[in-house]
Amino acid sequence: MTKIYTFICLIIRVYSGYLIYMQGYEKLTGGFSLQGLTQVIAQNQDSPMWYKWFFEHIIAPYTTLWEWVIPLGEIFLGLALILGFLEYYAALFGIFIMINYILADMIFTYPLQLVGFILIALNIRSLRKLSAAAIVKKFMKKEAG
Repeated sequence: MTKIYTFICLIIRVYSGYLIYMQGYEKLTGGFSLQGLTQVIAQNQDSPMWYKWFFEHIIAPYTTLWEWVIPLGEIFLGLALILGFLEYYAALFGIFIMINYILADMIFTYPLQLVGFILIALNIRSLRKLSAAAIVKKFMKKEAG
């Protein structure tokens, strides 16, 4: 049963990584822009006031920077999850990103992805057995001894 559970966690990790990687890739190659989003969030009834302030004062003045940081961050996050490299931290950043998107009232598939990232973070001990670091460590032991 433990092997099946670990395998299911692995599928969730790789699939979540694939989804966030593709979102970043599509933003990077598809002309992603934050210009119009600033006004939408300012007029949005569902976003909290503190989030509107954050978006107006932290994101809006530096949209050119964020238009690169967001897609590249999603791509690196996806690769980390797919390969199993720093997957706990990648899952935490994934949770942060999904909550950010939900606060911006962009619902889409983000709640489902949020659940995936939470499951990854909660099951990190099982997933570490199937990570890139574990494979490298196992290979290094064989080479050393």
